[in-house]
Amino acid sequence: MPPPNLLILTSDEMRGDCLAANGRNPDVRTPNLDALAGAGVLCRNHFVGFPKCVPSRISLATGRYCHSDGYRTITQHLPNDRPDILQRCKAAGYDCAVFGHNHTWENFYGDNTPGSGYPHHHTWDHDYRRFIPDGWQELKHQVRRPGFMPDEGVHGFAYAGCGPAHPLDEATVVQARHFLAAGRDRSRPFYLHVNIGAPHPGYGVEEPWFSRFDRERIRAFPNRLPEGATLPFTAQRAVRTPPGDLDRICREVQAVYYGMIAKVDEQIGAILGTLRDQGLDDSTVVLFWADHGDFAGQYGLPEKWDTVMADCLLHVPCILRGPDLPRGSVVDALTETVDLAPTLLARLGLPALADAHGADLEAEFAGRRRRPAVFAEGGHEEAMRARFAGMPYAARPDGKQRTYATCPDSMARCKMVRSERWKLVVRETGGDELYDLAADPWELRNLHGRSEHDGTVASLQRLLLAWCLRTDPDRPHQSDFGA
Repeated sequence: MPPPNLLILTSDEMRGDCLAANGRNPDVRTPNLDALAGAGVLCRNHFVGFPKCVPSRISLATGRYCHSDGYRTITQHLPNDRPDILQRCKAAGYDCAVFGHNHTWENFYGDNTPGSGYPHHHTWDHDYRRFIPDGWQELKHQVRRPGFMPDEGVHGFAYAGCGPAHPLDEATVVQARHFLAAGRDRSRPFYLHVNIGAPHPGYGVEEPWFSRFDRERIRAFPNRLPEGATLPFTAQRAVRTPPGDLDRICREVQAVYYGMIAKVDEQIGAILGTLRDQGLDDSTVVLFWADHGDFAGQYGLPEKWDTVMADCLLHVPCILRGPDLPRGSVVDALTETVDLAPTLLARLGLPALADAHGADLEAEFAGRRRRPAVFAEGGHEEAMRARFAGMPYAARPDGKQRTYATCPDSMARCKMVRSERWKLVVRETGGDELYDLAADPWELRNLHGRSEHDGTVASLQRLLLAWCLRTDPDRPHQSDFGA
């Protein structure tokens, strides 16, 4: 029997509570993703290890935590000598394609010979470039329809309005469907990785999705800061939060964000429809996930921030479907992105990544394992933060860059440990955090420093320290000694 195919579907910046199948948000609509979950395994409590695109995507590829290899920015990428899931598939003879933005591999558009680890097909190669319409870059700058967002809320809040914020996504979906129907080598299994840019800000989408969600009827995310808010929150609110009617502004952003997700759901449905029409459902392992979440107006903020460890940024959708996976199964145990590469490679029958930190989730699927906690991190060392202050960011209107320049310590390194009930965030500067997630799921009451919780903090600190010891940086690998 031939080995299974692999289809990875990635949405950029989709919150876990915005997948309807997760059952935590009655306003969102994701029928195609819900159907995928109904035919596979839904990991309801899945967490990424870094609230930023590139480090999180590298963790998916390698099964490793970011700090162990020094990945903390969007300018770093995997070299072709670093084992990852794409390299494993290519070495096993898979026909490999990656469509949409890269965000993972160095020299992505260069050498794609068998040993290189790069895909055989990508968005910009000569066979697939023809699906990209002329002038696609200008589409996202087209005139927007006024009438929803007050003028004072537009500046600096990543709002784009009525129009396609991610026009390349259209071509990405066409490319993926063409690959499945006509472009792949049918004598080999395939690895197909589709990167959809939405719902990453700017917050914008065309009709019919733009007006799909009633601004007044949606259940708005709380837009106030937590009690005892730490520096990353207060620094952003001082720069990134617009003046004016904050409730109206945040409702508008949230409704457009939901519209972007509804469009992503339809795009995913089109890809899965082609997979089905090609008779590939029963021979393909499918993963849908997101690289991180989004404030979408929560805490009165847009987008994300490297050193905010809130669930709205770290909790993401995760669905797996495949020939050897349970159907209609819901896993409530905590799972992490570092587990995905080991899980997928095991389903494909391919060699494991020897130094992965994660583990095959089969035990979670069967209800035999429930880990005590998941972990995340973010931020930069003091020397890098000092460089922020010397960069010409403060004069820019973009609130994110201005925050870097005016308050570099809001980007100081931090680490998080999250159990099913409690979350502890430890920071180099700017204040620590403790939340009781059972009593305070929106993370609005920072309990750190209250003596009645000293025992809880100590217990979480032990878990965090054990994680650090287990995953301390171990590069470069010394092959002569096997360590």
